[in-house]
Amino acid sequence: MRMFVTGATGFIGAHFVERALAEGHEVLGLYRSNGPKHSDEISRLSARGARLQRGDILKPETFAGAMTGVDCVCHFAAAFRESGADEAYFERMNVQGTTHVVEAAVAAGVKRFVHCGTAGIYGQRVPGTIDEQTPIRPWNSYERSKLAADERVRKIAGDAGMEYVILRPTAVYGPRDERLLKLFRSVAKGRFPLFGRGEGRRHMIYVTDLADAFLRACTAPLAANRELIVAGPKAVPLREMLETIAQVANRSAFGPSLPLGPMLALAAVVEDTCKMLKIKPPIYRRRMDFYLNDAAFDSRQAQALLGWQPKVDLAEGFAATLGALRQERNPATLAQACVAISLIALFPSDY
Repeated sequence: MRMFVTGATGFIGAHFVERALAEGHEVLGLYRSNGPKHSDEISRLSARGARLQRGDILKPETFAGAMTGVDCVCHFAAAFRESGADEAYFERMNVQGTTHVVEAAVAAGVKRFVHCGTAGIYGQRVPGTIDEQTPIRPWNSYERSKLAADERVRKIAGDAGMEYVILRPTAVYGPRDERLLKLFRSVAKGRFPLFGRGEGRRHMIYVTDLADAFLRACTAPLAANRELIVAGPKAVPLREMLETIAQVANRSAFGPSLPLGPMLALAAVVEDTCKMLKIKPPIYRRRMDFYLNDAAFDSRQAQALLGWQPKVDLAEGFAATLGALRQERNPATLAQACVAISLIALFPSDY
């Protein structure tokens, strides 16, 4: 199969390209940045047989011709909660950008369009287990833009008779996630404080499991014109997640347990004060609100329609992620890596 992949050098996109190449598919990839991290991915993926080109999803003339003869387009490129970005930025990148890509796919006669959405559109704190019938409650600019992008895919592809599949992953983690590097600056002395009881559920998915789901979505007949949640093996309470990370990192404890109430009050005071002073607050209400997140997801529809199963549990996934950091000789310590992964679990919408 001949595939066109946007965001091909990004975290999820690069893992998908690796998987597709390993299965013998021809991959044409689009990337926007040529910074050091992306240059490494370009070299690595090109050496494995990917054909990559630089382009911009906001400028369809930079990629439209590349879709000629393509069987399936996989769209990963997106703005992901960049700090300080406003509603208009996410609308431009995620809605307009997706519109350009899906319109180019229709014009090129592509058979199937596979779009990366997000399971975050169902809400922050949802009792029970979320499935595709759960009411949608996006709560920030990123999620509203991703939901609008889903709607564009459904409308444009549907009107043109092009098959589409929208996969909605939960929080994704794994080796080579560049968000870890940003988080190291927030780590203090290798200690992670847990505010509150840590009972809220976190449901993560390892990146290779997600790449497998996307590859199957390119061809699975029953997945055509469906929107599917893709989640890891199980959701766990935040405290259990932190304890698992500590065990993997050979630490006796993940850090102190502290009351949440005072921190919520402090975050409100700091945010309001910084707003008056017109400076960026180091801590704010929404950030602390993640200690209260509670969501678990049901991915049985994806499993049935894709013939897919998540294989990597948290202990195995965290061990592989930390092992990759050691191999890369990252200057951060193992304890810092442990805390960084913890922060991804807590604050996936910020990083």
